[in-house]
Amino acid sequence: MSRRLPAPLILTLAFLLLTVGVLVAGGIFVRSLLADSVANGERIRTARTFVSGAVTAQLGEETGVRGYAAARDPVLLEPYYAGRANLPVLLRQVRSVAQSLGLREALPFIADATATNRRWLAQSAFPLFTARKRSHVLELRGKVLVDRFRADMAAVDRALVRREQLGDASAERAIVWVDSFALVAVLAVILAAALFAVQQYRLGMRLERELVATERQRRQSAEMRAAYEAEKRIADTLQEAFLQRILPELATVRLSAAYLPATEEAKVGGDWYDALELPQDRILLAIGDVAGHGIEAAVAMNKARQMLISCALIDPSPASVLERVNAELVADKSPMITAVAGVVDARTCRFSYAAAGHPAPVLLEPGRRARFLDIGSLPLGVSADTKYVTHQIQSAPGAMLVLYTDGVIEHSHDVLEGEHLLLAAVESAAQTAQTDPAKAIRDEIFRHHRISDDAAIVTVHFLDAAAAGASDARALRWSA
Repeated sequence: MSRRLPAPLILTLAFLLLTVGVLVAGGIFVRSLLADSVANGERIRTARTFVSGAVTAQLGEETGVRGYAAARDPVLLEPYYAGRANLPVLLRQVRSVAQSLGLREALPFIADATATNRRWLAQSAFPLFTARKRSHVLELRGKVLVDRFRADMAAVDRALVRREQLGDASAERAIVWVDSFALVAVLAVILAAALFAVQQYRLGMRLERELVATERQRRQSAEMRAAYEAEKRIADTLQEAFLQRILPELATVRLSAAYLPATEEAKVGGDWYDALELPQDRILLAIGDVAGHGIEAAVAMNKARQMLISCALIDPSPASVLERVNAELVADKSPMITAVAGVVDARTCRFSYAAAGHPAPVLLEPGRRARFLDIGSLPLGVSADTKYVTHQIQSAPGAMLVLYTDGVIEHSHDVLEGEHLLLAAVESAAQTAQTDPAKAIRDEIFRHHRISDDAAIVTVHFLDAAAAGASDARALRWSA
């Protein structure tokens, strides 16, 4: 039998090398598209926060001037001075992000808003300061200019939303390309196997049947493993890019968070958490879990996060946020998602939240045992008619609130045992005065348990005046 390499085998090897090169280049290109989409999404969310802050600053200026014109009390000018200090900075930040995103249509509105604010200062604010009595004509003129400023900012926000939608569409196309590359890889392997089988046919029918059976089994195993590893790499990349890493810092509230990926290879989940600072010392909290695993769960997680933040910027009421997000997810036929949306008021130690099929938050207050709060309605994406209820919790300095995903309590077949273990871990973290209670809770629960699903934990610690004054004070000790 000839020992030289047969022509079909040489052609097969050349075809495989060409296919691998094309797939590697395509994978790098798709990854670049996904990274750009994630980065642009973060910049857009930041720019929308700046737009909201600019509108708030302008309204603060107007409120301060109106109050001073009515009462002539210099104390009432504090919102005016705060707005004058913050508004130019916010407008420059919005312009910088718009230029980096190439949003040329937004730049004229930003310029007009800047000019309108100057006109308002010159034609309304300064004359009201010097007028001896209140002038309704000047106030009316000022209101017209403020309305124009708000219209400019609304136009900028719409431009940002459109660019955000384009980014989502680009990410979806990238996912389609990933599927296409996988299909090409399968077809290439099948074609190569066919050429190889033709060459091996000459060795005899019996040997050919044995080799084909062995090769088929090996190929199927390799294809399944390669497909899984490709999906897992992409899902891990998406999940790592989408997870919130920077938590807001307020003087009277300390936040901590911990995330633990699943140890089972088949479970690349869609758990996430978000914390966004709102005006008036408030913080928007969101935590959720997408049903399913893999790329689809990671993409659905990103969509839900963006929807929650966008809706909260319009109206931060937790029930309203969940209802609007639910309507959009049902319309998009998204996978089922459980979530909790809440607002923390650092000034009053009040927590308002609404839950959508998600495990109940835990509250631990000084002098009391840890307890579960009320749960909510159906998960998101199930029914467009679902109504959600905003629960109000009035706590006190020293209290700690814990939000988590179901992987924290479903590490065994006994959910009740998981809930008891969670409550005990919360109390233990408080009693040992941990500076990072989320990590302490995670370590306590999974010290002797193997995690089978992704798990996320977020804690909110209300500080008293003494703890808030220390730059790196340890967490308060608790008495149950």
